[in-house]
Amino acid sequence: MLTPPRETQSKVQRNSVMTRAAARRLLARSPNHNLLHVADKRMEVFEAIEEGKTQRVRELIQDTGPAIRRDNTDCTLLHVAAASNQLDVVLFLLKLINPNIVNKEGRTPAHLAAIKGHTQVLRILLADEELNHDKRDNSNRTYKDLLSAPLFEAVLGNNRSRVQELLKLGVDPDYHAGSLVEGLLEEELQVVTARHLALTLNQEPIIRLFAKERPPEKATEDTNHSLSLTSCELHPARDQLIPRLMMNPRTGQASGPDVYKMDTDPRGYVCILSYSSFKDRPDLDLEGSHSDVNNLSNVFGKMGYTGHSHSSLTAHQTKQVLTSVRDMEVLDHVGCAVFVISSHGVGNEKFLTNDMKLLTTEWVCGLFKDSECPRLKHKPKLFIFDFCCGYYKDQTPRPCNTAKYTRVEEPLRDMMCLYSNDGSFTSYTFTDDGTPFITALCRTLAQHAQGKELGEMYREFLKECTRTSLAGAPQLRNFSFVKQFYFNPVY
Repeated sequence: MLTPPRETQSKVQRNSVMTRAAARRLLARSPNHNLLHVADKRMEVFEAIEEGKTQRVRELIQDTGPAIRRDNTDCTLLHVAAASNQLDVVLFLLKLINPNIVNKEGRTPAHLAAIKGHTQVLRILLADEELNHDKRDNSNRTYKDLLSAPLFEAVLGNNRSRVQELLKLGVDPDYHAGSLVEGLLEEELQVVTARHLALTLNQEPIIRLFAKERPPEKATEDTNHSLSLTSCELHPARDQLIPRLMMNPRTGQASGPDVYKMDTDPRGYVCILSYSSFKDRPDLDLEGSHSDVNNLSNVFGKMGYTGHSHSSLTAHQTKQVLTSVRDMEVLDHVGCAVFVISSHGVGNEKFLTNDMKLLTTEWVCGLFKDSECPRLKHKPKLFIFDFCCGYYKDQTPRPCNTAKYTRVEEPLRDMMCLYSNDGSFTSYTFTDDGTPFITALCRTLAQHAQGKELGEMYREFLKECTRTSLAGAPQLRNFSFVKQFYFNPVY
């Protein structure tokens, strides 16, 4: 993890000490007084940030709150501080604002610091443990890509120390800078990479630096795991469990501005992650989970969905698979995405992978935020978590002080989460027929997906759960899921 130089830390931290209690109080503040007063304060706080007046920023935020943004760019206070190279203010605002928050262009404060060459600010942001180093803006660029702009300037100025500093931050001298390169460089010198520029200008010391600091090859661990995705197959439904899907929907009920558009082919994309075995813990095996996968594949396949299923992945493989799904081109052509995860759970917040590691449902949902997955922006995203809670106990030692700051960050949008229970103790009996939760869900989809909206279907699902004697009550959580949704709508 990168940290600011010691002399920088001592300088910037003098006015940045803040207790957790003080941070929580500021986050709880909402703008007060009249609208004109708040508008004046908004303008003043941005000006104070640009001028580096940390104490004045503290005072003004008491009135404005930390969540305000600039109207034209959608930049947060932290964006402005990073772009203005104000180290003190950045350290203060990091207590209140998540470093992964994005502006109108999909750029984080680290993106802005990088493109402007504010390396000290960038080091402070990179030292934040929650920063997503791989986050891309609307032009598909990471902060390392944007560092190419100041790298070109450093090469043009034959500034060897500056080049070395940027290389340590991860800039790639072979990155095709494209629009980041000034027209003069591209048209007259005909260069688009910093290495090519150094060669053109015959700058031998910098050329040697580029050779020395060449980014290492990717570790083989990332390529050894199989990421082959097997498409969902249509399995024969067991009529006694899953009734045949009705394929004659009624007309005139699934269109309009208040309805998610679902007229694509395929209708949607389904990703099923089923964890049935766990390393060195045969007592945790969830037998019969293959039946859940078969039933889900059958029902969604007949509704016109495509997708993939994966069994008993490790934590690393799970991250690889979900990250690869996020970047799939098929998401451009579907109306929605559905993710089903079945495993042991710790409450409704964590689930167990094959290698006995825990991943959070928050991380899964966060991977498909609008800025992380623009292919699904404005499209409905449904997460179905089928967890056996209470049987597995999390033995991970917890640090004495687990309190964390709650910071302003990008909200989840167009998401709905369905949990198999309320997070309390729920031990399922896994049989050859699968779990009662998935069985009830598939039966409900088969009987009602052709005509009922999601809210109506949920009520029918609860009735089905009662009939199947499901242990625990399913929970439905809405994250800005603002329109009506039909799984199998009318064209």
